[in-house]
Amino acid sequence: MNRYHLISIVILLTTIFMTNGCKMKSADKTREVISVSILPQKFFIDQLTGGSVKVNVMVPPGAGHATYAPTAQQLQNMSQSRLYVSMGHLGYEQTWLKRLTELSPDMVILNLSDSLNLINSSETHNDHSHNDGIDPHIWMSPKVVALFMPRLKVALLHTFPLLTDTIEKNYVQFMASLKILSQRTDTLVSLLPQKKFLIFHPALTYLARDYGLTQISIEQDGKEPSPAFLADLIQKAKNDNIPVIFIQEEYDIRNAQLIGREANIQIEQINPMAYNWLEEMKRITGSLERHLSTSKN
Repeated sequence: MNRYHLISIVILLTTIFMTNGCKMKSADKTREVISVSILPQKFFIDQLTGGSVKVNVMVPPGAGHATYAPTAQQLQNMSQSRLYVSMGHLGYEQTWLKRLTELSPDMVILNLSDSLNLINSSETHNDHSHNDGIDPHIWMSPKVVALFMPRLKVALLHTFPLLTDTIEKNYVQFMASLKILSQRTDTLVSLLPQKKFLIFHPALTYLARDYGLTQISIEQDGKEPSPAFLADLIQKAKNDNIPVIFIQEEYDIRNAQLIGREANIQIEQINPMAYNWLEEMKRITGSLERHLSTSKN
């Protein structure tokens, strides 16, 4: 009897251990989540973690980062997150981030805008969606990304120490790719005879500042331009021989088409919210090189 009793105890303890172990693994798995505001942030995290961490993106593709409201499922995923990576000044974050952190008080917040040389919107445009007056598009300049990536790496190492080797290795590789992109952009811009471009919504402010370009926004005060402003802009584009208008995929293209027809300017659609940030930046800089390297006919 003693032998059978001992066996029973061992079986019982083993069952309890395995059950608790499964629960712990399940709990750990649900906490292996990071929440971010936009898709490019997921790209940066995936590059460092090798895609081994679930990333909950709060603003989905095609949605505006100024006005989007999260769904119940997104809130549930966020409540399981150990870390929230914020861009810092998106309209969505200004409206929702405080409320979101109240739902998950143990979640660590990383603000990628901290310690950066930020651009005040009034210096370039007055966009009503930027509630605190700061241009939020910090991810659209490789030089700015190179500044916040070290802080992102440290936060990921602290949150997921078991991924240290993966993160360290991937970080070196990504930073090397980033350096190549930045150097190539510096070189191509230095050789361009034209440095000015038009853009509907001014998403390339940091890119223009960091690489010596001039961005001229069609959108004014976060609104559609007036007929008088459009007329002035068309004349300026003709006078300055500006060859290209950039417009984000989610925006109405009609005003850009009007300016394009009247001033003989090419229209290029871009996607600052694209997941594959590296490829999109290569595409944008390639477009700048193609359009600004020669004068219009």
